[in-house]
This record gives sequence, structure tokens and C-alpha cells, in this order.
Amino acid sequence: MSRLGLLLCAPYAVFILACVGIVSLGAGGDASQLIFLQLPIAGQLVVVQALGLGRAIEFLSWPDAYGLFVTPAFVLLYAAGALCERGLARRRGLAPARSGV
Repeated sequence: MSRLGLLLCAPYAVFILACVGIVSLGAGGDASQLIFLQLPIAGQLVVVQALGLGRAIEFLSWPDAYGLFVTPAFVLLYAAGALCERGLARRRGLAPARSGV
């Protein structure tokens, strides 16, 4: 288990929990609740819109959208942390490099 991978995932998870918590507490009006729901997946939504797939996600519910966009984000964050941690361990000489033999 990669500690750096978990460290990269933790702030994103806290941010998601904070945004969904604000919405579930009923803070603000409908417009501000919509913004708080969009904030954690805004980057992914921009990419989908740029690829011309906006109409494909138009009818997704919020739980479906979070499942579609947040899960790969966590996988990518964890993988990036694990790769960095592995590279740092090799550089320090703690983990031997795999040989092609």
C-alpha cells in the first residue's frame, strides 16, 4: 500500500466530503448547492465538455456522476503517488530495480 498514493487521495476525499456536507446541511439556496455539488468534479466535467460528450452526461444523477468521475480520479491519484513513491525508493537504493532477465 502506497502512503504517498493515500496522501494524494486524502485531500480530494476531504474536499468531496466538505462539499457534499455543505449541500446536505441545506446551506444556501439551490444555485449555491448546485455549485458545491459541481466543485469536486468540475475538472472532469470540463474535459468531458471539451471532448464534445456533454450531451452524454446531461441526464446523469449526482451519485452516478460522482461514481463515473470520482472513482477514476482516485485511481489516478493513487497510481501517481505509488509510482512516485516507487521511483523515490529506487533513487534512494531501498528497492532494487527489476531486471529484464
